[in-house]
Amino acid sequence: MSQNHQHLEDVVEKLVREHFELEEKLEKIVWIKSSKPEIRLIEVNSETITTGDVQSFYFPPSDEIPYALKLAEVTPDEWQKVLRNEIPLPVGWSLENNRVFYRELVTV
Repeated sequence: MSQNHQHLEDVVEKLVREHFELEEKLEKIVWIKSSKPEIRLIEVNSETITTGDVQSFYFPPSDEIPYALKLAEVTPDEWQKVLRNEIPLPVGWSLENNRVFYRELVTV
């Protein structure tokens, strides 16, 4: 694993822990890995509003997170629809290379 990839992974893990601490109803976070130097996360949250799609929001790199962040929130039902290919992911995103973080495994 390259040093840059390890740094990216460390930043993702820190971000995931922080989001679980801040959002009580957050069930899981899916990191969609990319060949680009950016972070793509889907947060599965029972308190988010159902929209019927996966819309990501862009946050530019900052001092705290030195990578572009693309963040989407879906309900647990919408996540199941994503898994069944009933709701598409944003263009260029794929579940082929992902890592799922579960609240109970991250916040123990």
